[in-house]
Amino acid sequence: MKIAAIAAVGIALASAYAGEVMAQTKIVYASYLGPKHTSNPVMLDYFKNVERDTNGSLKFEPHFAQSLLAGKDIPAGVRDGIADSGYIVGSYVPSEMPVENFIGDFSLLNDDPLLMTGVINELVLYNCPDCKEEYETKFKVKFLSTIALTPYVYHCKPHIKSLADMKGKKLRAISGWVDMTRAMGAVPVNVNADEAYEALDRGTIDCAVHSITSQRSRSYGEAAKNVILNPIGGYIGASMFNLRVEKWNKLSKTERDALVKHLPEMVTRAVYNYVREDEEVMKEYSAKGTKFYNADPDLAKFLAEFPAKYMPTAIEKGKNRKVKNPEQIAANFEKLRVKWKGLLDKHGRDQATFQKLIWEEIYSKLPT
Repeated sequence: MKIAAIAAVGIALASAYAGEVMAQTKIVYASYLGPKHTSNPVMLDYFKNVERDTNGSLKFEPHFAQSLLAGKDIPAGVRDGIADSGYIVGSYVPSEMPVENFIGDFSLLNDDPLLMTGVINELVLYNCPDCKEEYETKFKVKFLSTIALTPYVYHCKPHIKSLADMKGKKLRAISGWVDMTRAMGAVPVNVNADEAYEALDRGTIDCAVHSITSQRSRSYGEAAKNVILNPIGGYIGASMFNLRVEKWNKLSKTERDALVKHLPEMVTRAVYNYVREDEEVMKEYSAKGTKFYNADPDLAKFLAEFPAKYMPTAIEKGKNRKVKNPEQIAANFEKLRVKWKGLLDKHGRDQATFQKLIWEEIYSKLPT
């Protein structure tokens, strides 16, 4: 009897263990960001934290540097199950993601990456039904987080200072920067941020628009030694982390809670890393021979004035893209800008405070 009882217990334990193994869920994450990118370590830490809090029931399989999917292929790749999650940037597939690309046009108005990080996450998660429909119905993915990037500048091979210098130049341009480029008499080229180094090196483009950190993180400094410091917005939109709806729905509440719990830290670290790295890279690459300078008055005036009057153009473009409610999305965006400015002015802008605000105002309210 004892032997039989022991055997029965052994069988039960083996079955339970097999059940645990079978219950493990793998999440395949695809990113086009290169190996030097400042956000990659943040994502890896996020994955480790979630794995720890779920006792390994969730296991991440990350693929960076386009090793699984290129930037323009990630939205469809996640939708079709090649990956479960990915760094989705709608501006690389504008005809397929018109709503996200419409929001991307607001990037020209990004003069504060902390403020805009709060705005864009709250907007997409709670104040943009069209966004939810595009992500969840069209691409079968649940948006969970993004960040607003630090100010974009022009990284150029030729030394460009004036508006006349811009005439005929080929510039990397997405979203609202396409209109800005054309207004300068230059030629917009839609190229992935991580592919822009090769385009610069080969002369396919003359300048790439991106944050200062791209001198190092995307190797722009090896091909573009002239950086025009006049800020021209900074990309907002995209989705840094998300999850296929089918997979999200199959997770336990404990697993979903773990995913959400660590999002404020991930979002906060990612945006603050960008801010710090911009400062570090400017010092480092100045010593390596990159010239950081301000544009001549005519170009500086143009770059300062164009974003300020761009919102009506963005709304018209939204209508042309068949976005259902562009005016309402724009109105909600403006209300949230006021809200987050008030929050930051009242509570401060240190990293711990910002992370607390991101939790309290956004992720503590997300149903799991």
